[in-house]
Amino acid sequence: MWPLKKTKVKIRPLRADDIGTVMQLHRELGWNPAFKDDGSTLRQRLSALTAEEDALLLVAELAGRVVGYIHGEIVTYLLFAGREMLVSEVFVRDEARGRGVGTALMARIEAEAVKRKCFRISVLNSRERESYKRGFYPSLGYEERPQTATFTKRLDWGEG
Repeated sequence: MWPLKKTKVKIRPLRADDIGTVMQLHRELGWNPAFKDDGSTLRQRLSALTAEEDALLLVAELAGRVVGYIHGEIVTYLLFAGREMLVSEVFVRDEARGRGVGTALMARIEAEAVKRKCFRISVLNSRERESYKRGFYPSLGYEERPQTATFTKRLDWGEG
């Protein structure tokens, strides 16, 4: 159980020893059941991402316990005069929501985007997610782009 008093949120870079906690967080939220139980899938992905100069992986701690994380990636577009920080994942444990964790993660990634000379930040968010339904991103000053559609296509690499 969390203490009733307001605990300060600490944001830091994700470390290799956070893999188990991040994997548990994914499972609690019903995401990525494809991750192998031994953590090898997530470990491989994190190793690849942490080696990329344009990737940013941060975790949030409350009282020394990891309660959330954020993944941002810098994208360079041909048509724009600058780079964009694309936030693809923001996860916060249910019991830590409403304590400023998501806000602290977003503030830190915004500061990093400015530092890395990005001209804007985009956030991927499903309309089915609780964060969308309760207006989390608009509360931080983000605007939904109704004129833009996002399309995806799964690629088969010929494996399996």
